[in-house]
Amino acid sequence: MKDLDISKIFGSKCRAKILERFFLENSSWRWKLFHMRWLSRDIDEQINSVKRELDSLSELWILKSKTELKKKYFYVNPNFELIDEFTNIFIKLYNPIEKLKEFFKNEIWVELVLLRPSIETKFIQKKENKNIQRQSWLDIFIIWDFDRTKLSSFLDDVYYWRRVIFTAISVEDFFNRLEYNDKLVKGLLTEKWNIYIKDNMKVKEKLWMS
Repeated sequence: MKDLDISKIFGSKCRAKILERFFLENSSWRWKLFHMRWLSRDIDEQINSVKRELDSLSELWILKSKTELKKKYFYVNPNFELIDEFTNIFIKLYNPIEKLKEFFKNEIWVELVLLRPSIETKFIQKKENKNIQRQSWLDIFIIWDFDRTKLSSFLDDVYYWRRVIFTAISVEDFFNRLEYNDKLVKGLLTEKWNIYIKDNMKVKEKLWMS
């Protein structure tokens, strides 16, 4: 389902990107307004194309706008009759895993990034997700060091302020824990449905061979 080319339904990639950004943002329960130039950079589309789509979506009453300090900002029309249906479409099609892969690809000091199954439940509505949230004490396990502030900011943006819990340990600490048969680490590594998006240490391969 996540491979569906939504641009063919909504008419253009630019429009699909804009709608995804607006409706996922709207689902986060924070009041964020989008300025046209910022949006153009954020979705990597020409500003003329963005302007045209914003104007069209406003004419359709999907978006509304307001002016602050001589700048025009756009947001989802809270009275749009299909707001829940559009939100559900983009939640179902959204794939943050690819963005995580791209982020960690450039973190050369990171040896392993393991995503737990809980990472794929983040976009379930809160009222449906309470039990899952209680069970999920960790979403991302990382070996080696990195800029935690940078990652936190990235996760807030990619997951639209849904809480994502991560932890990191050094390579030395990792092998020490394995040597002393740390049940916590071994349990993490062998959990069913884990996603390894970076594994320079060939941990998954070694687990399979053991």
